[in-house]
Amino acid sequence: MSARDHLDAVAADFTDLHLDLPDSTDTDGPIGWTGYDEARARAASRTGEQESVVCGTGRVGGTEAVLIAFEFGFLGGSVGGRTGLLVEAAFQQAVLRRLPVVSLIATGGSRMQEGMRALSQLQRMAKAAAAARAAGVPHVAVLRDPTTGGGWATLGAGADVTLALDGAQVGFAGSRVRPDGDTHAYSARSQFETGHVDRRRW
Repeated sequence: MSARDHLDAVAADFTDLHLDLPDSTDTDGPIGWTGYDEARARAASRTGEQESVVCGTGRVGGTEAVLIAFEFGFLGGSVGGRTGLLVEAAFQQAVLRRLPVVSLIATGGSRMQEGMRALSQLQRMAKAAAAARAAGVPHVAVLRDPTTGGGWATLGAGADVTLALDGAQVGFAGSRVRPDGDTHAYSARSQFETGHVDRRRW
């Protein structure tokens, strides 16, 4: 399912958050990763999205909320500079309008092709989420498959209520990082058993 499929499944009357995202002036990103520009163009063409996250407002169970949905088809839902800006703007909108936040997470983590620019977005997203909590804005995270890396550390583990979907891989290191590791330890079921997930749907 795409990000918009998930949004359609949980929310009514979804409206995109409009944000003027900066265009990269660097060829193949800030560290010159060969083929990165082409990879982003293919991801945009394949998914119809301009970035790895879709943000906006909609009604969840009759309650208006700000929604953040990761598009895994866009470079594995990876977090880059523009991703961080969108997530930050979504939390700021939630604080401004006093709306709860629902994040539907599916990400492989930070985007290697952007180097430190991508890693710095984890601080940006964590700060935005913490500011919303300090303002009394609730945040519900839904862990899809996979929820790994910075997406888990900042949005998933840092939410007020964390829910997980059946079979989701959840943990800081994904299966490609630790192919011979304990698969149960990095599962939604394990995170529930150890108290990192509040509720799971099997």
